[in-house]
Formats: sequence, structure tokens, C-alpha cells
Amino acid sequence: MQLGSKRSILFSSAFKAFANYKIREYGKMLRFNLDTKSKKIHLEIMLEGEKEALKVDIGRYEVNSDATEVKFYEIETSRTWITKMAENYLDGKPFEIPREYAKLLKIVV
Repeated sequence: MQLGSKRSILFSSAFKAFANYKIREYGKMLRFNLDTKSKKIHLEIMLEGEKEALKVDIGRYEVNSDATEVKFYEIETSRTWITKMAENYLDGKPFEIPREYAKLLKIVV
């Protein structure tokens, strides 16, 4: 396993724990895979009351120079209505990264 891959796994694990804390009343993140070479993300979330996990593919992401902001592009999900909502409200919009995670993200990307 390469060093970059170990860092990516470490970040993925940390992000998954952080996300599960943030979405705990809505569901649970089952998978989070970050591909730093192709700048793609795949995740799966089991939402409360759902029978199947929501699958999300992010075709491209950008991180600012100090890793405190990230933008997502080409978002596709396993639910058409969520994909449309993501296109309208998330695509290309900046999201703030908490400082404690920004330090780790900067190492990974």
C-alpha cells in the first residue's frame, strides 16, 4: 500500500466518523471513498426509514489552497430527485471544512 493511499484511508475514516456525528438523526454513512488522483468521491448513506442506501458519486471536487473549503461537481445519486436538488443547491458551492479536518485534508490532497 502506498503512503498516499494510507493517508486517503485515514482521511476517509476520519471523515466518515465526522459525517456520522453530523447526520446521526437522519441516518448513517456506510461508505466513504476518496480518490485523490481522479478527484472523485463515492459514498453510501443509509437514511432513516429507507430500505436501500443512498449512493452518491461526486465526479470531481476542488479543495482550496489551505484546505478549509471544498466544492463538489458532477453529483449523481441513486435517487433522481436528490440528484436534481444537488445540481441546483450543491454543485460548485463552497463548503467550509472545520480546521481540525482541514489539516488532515491538506496532507491527503
